[in-house]
Amino acid sequence: MTTVKYLSEEFFRELERRAADQPERPGTDLDVQYVVLEHPEAGRWPYYFRIRSGRIVEARIGEVAEPSFTITASYPDSVKLQEGKMHPATGFMTGRLKVSGDRAKLLRLMPVFQSRAYQAVIEDLRAISVY
Repeated sequence: MTTVKYLSEEFFRELERRAADQPERPGTDLDVQYVVLEHPEAGRWPYYFRIRSGRIVEARIGEVAEPSFTITASYPDSVKLQEGKMHPATGFMTGRLKVSGDRAKLLRLMPVFQSRAYQAVIEDLRAISVY
């Protein structure tokens, strides 16, 4: 079985590939910036998702020019999210995940991230990720 290092370029390519056939959700067009702090290799590790019609069409390391909103988390909390050991709502409510920017757009994205199809992609990615 192929493995990918969490938050590596290969990880994001695999996410794009696995998310390519997600169902469309017209009107859900967002650029989501993530910032992981305390990353073991770089300290601060930014990455982003471009979402068009509810599909992740681009996932890359780096900064997006005009994010709809930004989510910031520590590396350990980011790993817990990916492993399914922390629910995103818990992270937001406890302050372990911080959001800046348009929170209404985050709420618009929740049905996408909570869908069975998206969760299946995350489960598949989780199975091949190493940390």
